[in-house]
Amino acid sequence: MLMVIGLGWVLSRLGFLSRQALFDLNRLSYWIGLPCLLVVRIGGASPALSDVAGLLFVAAGGTALGMALAAVVAWLLGMPSRSLVTFVQGVYRGNLTFVGLPVVLYAFAGTGAATSAEAAALIAFAPMVVLYNVAAVALLLAPQRAGLAGTLRAMGHGLVTNPILIAALVGLAVSLGGWPIPVVLERSLSAVGQMALPLALLCIGGSLYTARIEGRVLWGALAAGLKVAAVPLLGLGLGLAVGLSAEHLRIALILLACPTASASYVLVLQLRGDAALASTTIVLSYVLALPAMMAVLALTQ
Repeated sequence: MLMVIGLGWVLSRLGFLSRQALFDLNRLSYWIGLPCLLVVRIGGASPALSDVAGLLFVAAGGTALGMALAAVVAWLLGMPSRSLVTFVQGVYRGNLTFVGLPVVLYAFAGTGAATSAEAAALIAFAPMVVLYNVAAVALLLAPQRAGLAGTLRAMGHGLVTNPILIAALVGLAVSLGGWPIPVVLERSLSAVGQMALPLALLCIGGSLYTARIEGRVLWGALAAGLKVAAVPLLGLGLGLAVGLSAEHLRIALILLACPTASASYVLVLQLRGDAALASTTIVLSYVLALPAMMAVLALTQ
């Protein structure tokens, strides 16, 4: 996995992958590849929601605790409201789609727990995407006093136009309903979906080369550090407290240690948050996420 990310960086450094090429590949993976992959993988997953309740509790609980911690830290630093909500989003909203899922799939590949771990991660994925999107919109609209109706409209639009969430819910419905996917359709979706993870990792590597820090370095570094270190530690405490299995604890910590989602920057721009802080947090969180993710994988072997 690290070699594929490194290849993306090298290709971008050599000019083989331009910014526009990275943008187009990212769109292809986000709108086509990953949805196909999720429908097939989640649709074929076997665990019921009750089987991943502990995993969901730790992942969601760690996220909520991270939000609370970030809000307290931002308040103590005296951040203005638009920076405060951007800071909080940067601390809790990880890139589950392009980092979390690939790392989980690669971390368990070739092991006896590969199938069950993949199924658990995929079943837990959809609720976490909903949580991230709803919380992000509510946070960023809070300083604008958009009102309940405006906030709900923005939340609804963000959810119904998210191809990753739609695909995850379709796959979840297929899995829970016990409906077999027709062979021709399954093979077609699988063939297209196979491109998703390699493209996502290449784009991450390329983005590490092309991304630029726009300002708010100290606040951004603090947010990035909290994202990849404090939030997983909070999740670890929760997981140990509830007796989460080693396999599910590893999955939860991988998800919680993900760098800040690039989509958070787009939402900050749309909802007039602190764009400089969002950009810096994303870039620095990717830099810090590598040692953090390696630590998680080493500690949970």
